Amino acid sequence: MNTSRLIEFSEEELAELDEVASAAERITPALGAMEVENVRNQARAGAIAERVARRQSASVRSQEMVYRSVAAELAGVTFTTDRSMQSQINQAMEWVECYPATLAAWEAGRITRGHATAVLRCGTVLPRDARAEFDAAAAELCVGQSVGRVKDRLDHLAQELHPRTLAERHAKAREERRVSVTPLRDGMSELVATLPTLLAEGISDRLNEQAASIIDARNTPAAGDAGADADADTDSEAEPDCRTRDQIRADVFCDMLLTASPLVDPTIDGDGNGTLGMIRAKVQVVVPAMTLLGRDDDPANDATTADLVGSAPIDPATARALAGAVASWERLVVHPVSGQVLCTDSYRRTASMARFLKARDRHCRFPGCRRPAIRCELDHTFDFALGGPTDIRNLCHLCQRHHSMKQFTSWGVRQLGDGVLEWTSPTGRIYIDHPPAPLVRFMPSGDGAPPPDEGGGAPPSDPAPF
Repeated sequence: MNTSRLIEFSEEELAELDEVASAAERITPALGAMEVENVRNQARAGAIAERVARRQSASVRSQEMVYRSVAAELAGVTFTTDRSMQSQINQAMEWVECYPATLAAWEAGRITRGHATAVLRCGTVLPRDARAEFDAAAAELCVGQSVGRVKDRLDHLAQELHPRTLAERHAKAREERRVSVTPLRDGMSELVATLPTLLAEGISDRLNEQAASIIDARNTPAAGDAGADADADTDSEAEPDCRTRDQIRADVFCDMLLTASPLVDPTIDGDGNGTLGMIRAKVQVVVPAMTLLGRDDDPANDATTADLVGSAPIDPATARALAGAVASWERLVVHPVSGQVLCTDSYRRTASMARFLKARDRHCRFPGCRRPAIRCELDHTFDFALGGPTDIRNLCHLCQRHHSMKQFTSWGVRQLGDGVLEWTSPTGRIYIDHPPAPLVRFMPSGDGAPPPDEGGGAPPSDPAPF
């Protein structure tokens, strides 16, 4: 750990910070109880509207007026709009009718509104008669986890409990892929592409990489600038590039679609694509071994669906296609029972230790952070400059934000073995962060016996890098 901290708290400030944190611990359950009371009250308003609407004529307009009237009544006393209140009432009725376990955990302060909202969102893919099982399991998954961390697990849980496989639903949804244009004001329009998640994430990632390359190029002095004539006419100089990252992404997006190569590439030399044009997206995908073997065509084995790290599940056919496609996609293959990483592959060859750690961590290891490992830095838990070894038991992935926090603040961390990290806050509170569990699970058939372990027994608790 870094002993030369640049940021320190005085004892008085730490004591005050501890009081603030203790107050937050006390307030959170009370706040949750009040929020759930409000949800139940809004659901009662929705029930009233339903009863009154049933007594009206079959006119859709008259029934809609009932809901608007009830929403307007609550909006008036809560200083909001009737449109917003009607949306809140619909959400409240969904929580009360389909997610009682989630509401109970929220009311007890074990989870927050953010968790409950994530459960509601992920559960929408399920038929109503399948949501009770999802609700019970989802409420427990959320306890002790940040909202960002648990979303992936909730997505996968919903996929496992769905009566139709993800492969079947993806095939149908893929038919709806399209590009649409919506006119906006002031001569602008919104271009929306509805695509398979893997392709959309890859496009976004490539735009990010290309934007970063442009920003780096404009921030690097051109060769010969130091010897340039200071008396040169500044009017002849090119306008500085002051575009934001979002503006650059939009410009590159247009250039790529209209010209097949980014015209804004500062490294282009007239003989073809420059460095920017050669950038390809890099996406981390976890693929179960049974998916690669094609064993997931049976609906009973839909739990072998692959995982797009940091985003969402992907269908087995896409995962198998990636396994044999160009190497610009990073692929991980995991054991169908234990989840132990069997092998990895990436375009750029990396040290086996780095590959193992990327497979183990999958995201930043600061509590609650889910920035993918491919966008993080490998950090020595015990500083290398102080004698810390370059060993998988002393390495983990941290994003730039949390790497800086570890380096320049009083947050401390140590490894407990098996990739488990113990973080200590400035006030002395302890937070344990475990490596993410596999989001894919094998569902055995027949007598339920797992397939034999070809590795000759159970994997070691802290395996060596391969």
